[in-house]
Amino acid sequence: MLPVLLLGGCADQLPTGQPMKRFTELVRSYDKTLTKSEKNAAISELQEDKERQQEQIGKSKGDTKN
Repeated sequence: MLPVLLLGGCADQLPTGQPMKRFTELVRSYDKTLTKSEKNAAISELQEDKERQQEQIGKSKGDTKN
C-alpha cells in the first residue's frame, strides 16, 4: 500500500485526467505586478486622464473670467 501512495504523489496528472498547471500559472493570480503591455496601458490611461483634467481646469478658469 505504501509504494502506491509514494508513486501517487509523483503523478503529473490529476485524477480527472487533466494535466497539472505549472507553478508560475498558479502564482500569476496572486502576483500583483503588471506585464509590460499592462504597464503601458495603465500609463497611457493615466496620461489621458491628466490631459482631460487639465482641459477641465482650463475651461473652468475661462468660465470664471466672463
